[in-house]
Amino acid sequence: MIKRLKYYWGISVFTLFFLPFTIILGFWQLDRAEQKQDLQQSLTALEHPITIAQGQGLDLSVLKDFQRVTLNSSFIKPFMWFKDNQVVKGKVGYDVIGLIRQGTQLLLVNRGWFASQGQRDPLPIIDWINGDVALTGRLVPVQPNPYQLGVDIYTNQYPQLVQAIVPAQLAPHLGASMDGVLLPWVFMLDAPGDAALTPHWRANVMTPEKHVAYAWQWFGLALTLSILYIYRVFYSPSDTKKVDS
Repeated sequence: MIKRLKYYWGISVFTLFFLPFTIILGFWQLDRAEQKQDLQQSLTALEHPITIAQGQGLDLSVLKDFQRVTLNSSFIKPFMWFKDNQVVKGKVGYDVIGLIRQGTQLLLVNRGWFASQGQRDPLPIIDWINGDVALTGRLVPVQPNPYQLGVDIYTNQYPQLVQAIVPAQLAPHLGASMDGVLLPWVFMLDAPGDAALTPHWRANVMTPEKHVAYAWQWFGLALTLSILYIYRVFYSPSDTKKVDS
């Protein structure tokens, strides 16, 4: 046995490196599946919208991430951002982000998607929504953009083209006149209305079932690697004479 391990040292090193790697990835996919399952359950529990009265602030001690809410408010001029490189049904476009006030709080609102049709300079014109409007959607915590190519540069010209929407980065650029706390959510509209464009946000890009399927693929690869190693090192007759000599 020792002679065979020495003779197949390259295969042994390869197997010792990749076998734990595949097992770890399998368990990681199972963990991701559990996280997605918990998220689906949370979304279901928070599906019924909470109505926020006109001018009433959002109670941070009561509201949770992904809670659906319904409120009446008006968009604050001139704030409008176009989130770049948003793909819906194979078409590239922008998400339109506005700003509303609820009591002493400010909240970013994602109105949805529209096709850019290749227009970037100047940016397309989106009709402004005047007056109070009913809004229904989810309070989605901000996620970093892993594909952001550079730092967004904010100006006082609107609409602005940005790669990501991060409340902490936007707040200092709203101006001294915009007193109020900018909430850490983006209000993703998901119901038809005067302000809604094409909603496309999804909490789950990949289902729990798909994560489980990927986990079994990794475990299957680990099993296959183990069988091939055992057969090659301990049972393959092709190099028996060389190993035993």
